[in-house]
Amino acid sequence: MLQFAKILVFLLGIASFSFAGPVSVYGALKACTIDGKGRICGSGLYANTAVQVKGISLGWSNTGWESAAFFNANTVNALVDGWKSEVIRVPIGYSENNGYKTDPSNLTRVKTAIAAALEKDVYVIIDWHSHDAHNELSVATTFFEDMIQTYGANNDRIIYEIYNEPKSIKWETVKTYADNIIGKIRAKGANNLILVGTPEWSARPNQADGNYLSDPNVAYVFHFYAAYHKMDGTGGPGNPTYSAGITTVLNAGKPIFVSEYGTVMNSGNGAHDPASTNAWYKFMDDNGISSCAWQVSWKNETSALFATSFKDNLATRPISDFTNKSNMKESGQFIYDMLISHATTAPWLNSPLQPSSSSEEAPSSSSSSEDETPIVLPQIVHSNALNLANNGVNLQVVRDASLKVFDLKGNVVRSMKFKQGSYNVSFGDLPKGLYIVKAQFGSQKEILRIPIK
Repeated sequence: MLQFAKILVFLLGIASFSFAGPVSVYGALKACTIDGKGRICGSGLYANTAVQVKGISLGWSNTGWESAAFFNANTVNALVDGWKSEVIRVPIGYSENNGYKTDPSNLTRVKTAIAAALEKDVYVIIDWHSHDAHNELSVATTFFEDMIQTYGANNDRIIYEIYNEPKSIKWETVKTYADNIIGKIRAKGANNLILVGTPEWSARPNQADGNYLSDPNVAYVFHFYAAYHKMDGTGGPGNPTYSAGITTVLNAGKPIFVSEYGTVMNSGNGAHDPASTNAWYKFMDDNGISSCAWQVSWKNETSALFATSFKDNLATRPISDFTNKSNMKESGQFIYDMLISHATTAPWLNSPLQPSSSSEEAPSSSSSSEDETPIVLPQIVHSNALNLANNGVNLQVVRDASLKVFDLKGNVVRSMKFKQGSYNVSFGDLPKGLYIVKAQFGSQKEILRIPIK
């Protein structure tokens, strides 16, 4: 009879576990310069390595709007687990009809979506989704201070977007607002990456050239709608092409973040343009630019990812409904396919240290059925809220087992073998950082991620 090893690894003092995501590997995202070009890097072992993440933006939070119904944990889980989103953008609408200005329930649903994304160990962009933020400094400041109070300063998962899309105003006006609110955020001890919108609905980051913000951890926002914003388009006489404007900023050592894009016209409607979108995808990949697709909604617009019929029971539908292409508009299908493809090459998912989805069965001479249990090793999230009490694990070995500990470069830093019994294994002597523990019995393998503090 085929037998399985039963190896239970659990953390002292920790009662619940979450599967690790990109934040556990990359750490907090930071503005950086690589070979003279503006990039986004991670932290720790990724502090000098460009990191690109791809994901989805929820729509407007405004009460009664089509997108508001998606601000729930079930949708967020589907976007991460089903769509393979590495970053979730959570916009809060303010001055528009039924926005936060007049309806406080906006804040409740925004916090619901943020909490769900944090639990999934993906990046969360908290977005002041305004076209007039420079006239909303006081309320925007209060909002971001509340976010810091709620989720903690320097939460590795959080990115702040302080101005969605300035209209046709001068960069100097945006910069004055940004200087003010960034100062308020930093005064609360939050050193998170901050995204700053740029003039003309965030299509002109180059207007900041020569007058960049002094804060070192900011990225300049570019938004495109592929059927309108062609890479070689200018949007009017006297302007550089959109791609040239971005390149100007990158060449100045400043990063760009595409926090919103669509495959259609800038009105949110019009035909899906796969050729232009693919051109932008290649440009972003070539330049390490992270992005979020707009928008999770069933609105009767071609930019909405879901069909107008996909609007009921959104808080309880199975993930398979969210990934069923018959429930998506053409743009949604296209973006879904891109994210699924990206997941096959994303570094955090495809390190040689990542767990395999398959395991082989090893024959045994024993006929006892006691041990016919798959190996169970929880994957631990590295976060401020979930810490190891003793930088180690308790190990219960039913049969002979071995453990190997790797750093994130793939080097073996510890190798151990165990006979049947109970063990307390400490890794506290290792340098601080994230490590991968491989437990093995015969051909059976499982992997545990452990942060050493």
